[in-house]
Order: sequence, then structure tokens, then C-alpha cells
Amino acid sequence: MKYFILLITFCGMTAIGQEQTKTPELKLPGFSHPESVILNEETDYFYVSNMGDRNEGDGFISRISRKWQDQEHSWISGLNDPKGLLVKGDRLYVTDIKHLIEMDLNSGEILQRIPVEGAESLNDLAMDEDENIFFSDLAKSSIYKMNVEGEIEEWLHSPELEKPNGLFITPEYILVAAWGDDQNGNILKVDRSTKKITRISKNGIGNMDGIQSKGNGEYYISDWATGKIYTIDLEGNLKEVLTSEKSAGDILYLKNDKKLYLPMNHQNELWIYNMN
Repeated sequence: MKYFILLITFCGMTAIGQEQTKTPELKLPGFSHPESVILNEETDYFYVSNMGDRNEGDGFISRISRKWQDQEHSWISGLNDPKGLLVKGDRLYVTDIKHLIEMDLNSGEILQRIPVEGAESLNDLAMDEDENIFFSDLAKSSIYKMNVEGEIEEWLHSPELEKPNGLFITPEYILVAAWGDDQNGNILKVDRSTKKITRISKNGIGNMDGIQSKGNGEYYISDWATGKIYTIDLEGNLKEVLTSEKSAGDILYLKNDKKLYLPMNHQNELWIYNMN
């Protein structure tokens, strides 16, 4: 009986190990502590936020064409510590510590540096069906909201948000990848009507960063501290799918291509995985 149990355990470990050995099909260099990556289908460009070396004004946005031929690594400069990215029409938004920066997608011009009262360390951005923009504040354990008129409010502040990092909006919930304390962050859901916060994950997973829909009721999530990428569903079923390296940031998943994009903060690269 002991041998049978050990055999099952070994086989299970082997299966997990095989998934962990997935390697990137491409490592794109030339960044400076990249945090987030998004794709604008209209322009067919990727945009990457670069935190720089945390010196004032050394943060920037990269613009990379989808086939990699056109690469402008310092396309928009003069930022401080840019993180989350969002495209809304012909505007590009990025969080920058205590400001929300609005930029022109066509010219690359910075249009507004919008101060967010009470903010401490703004992070990820997400937009709902009415074009309200929500953004997390990891240090303050808050979520802010900017409506279509440009008015900003602290939509929710609670220690139960566990230092929110990545955001993803569904018709019913705001899903939160929480950084947590030490490495105990969870995946949460916030009811958009009642603002009730519920843990999806059963136990702390790690320093959760990005969250992206896989398209089948599951979500890809990244653990910054270990580089592990998991899938999770709303019932809390968790599965490790690959291990990159420490500092995997705010990921992007393109369902049509079945490719996962990891901004690797310490490696100064963008890693692309084929998830077929």
C-alpha cells in the first residue's frame, strides 16, 4: 500500500514537472524593469510600461509592433514609476505612483497627469462595460474609480483587499490578484453591486500580480515572487502551468494566438510562451 501511494505521488510530481519545463518561444530584450504589457488591436502595437531605475523621470512606455519589426523602447518618456496600462479609444492610460497619466496613442504626447487624492502606490487598471476605469492601490489596499466624466473616487478601501495588484472585470465581479503580506496573497472577487469581498483561492498563493481570462471560465494568474503561472477558476481550483523566474509581472494572454506574455521585471525582457 505504501508503494502504491508513493507511485501515485511520484507520477503526479512528474506531470507537474513536465508543465514547469515549458520554455519561452521568445525573449525580447531592451526594457528597463518592465511591469505591464497590453496589445491594442486597432494599432496592432504592444505597449509596455517600464519602471526604470526608480529615479525621478526615468520611467517610460515602449511601443512594439506585433511582428517585432518596429520597436520604440522609449516611445513616451518622463514618467516616474509607471505600472498598469489601459487603452480607451485613442487614449493610453498608465498609473504612475500617485497620478493617472493620459496619453495620446497617435502622437505619444502626455495629455494629462491626473493627481489621485490619497493615493500611495497605484498599480493595475481595468475598464467596465460603461467605460468607467478602475485602478488598484497596492500600498493603501484600495480600488479607485474614474467615471466617464473624469471624476475620481476611492471606490473601495479595505484590508480584506490584501494589497490589491492585478484587476480583471467580469459582469458581476472585479477579480483581484492580491499581493498580500509576505507571500500570502490570494485571488479575490469583489461583488460590483454590494462590494462584498470573497476569497476565491483556498490559501495564500504568493505575491499575486497579473490576472487574465483564459476564455473557458479559468484565469491565468502570475506570482511575482516565484515566477509561477497558474490557472484558477471561480471555484478556487488551482493548477500550476509553468514556472518562469522571479519577477513575472502583469501578464497578457491573447486567446486567438494562445500566447502568454510575461514582462520580466528583473530580467528587463518580455517573455512569450506558446500555450497550445
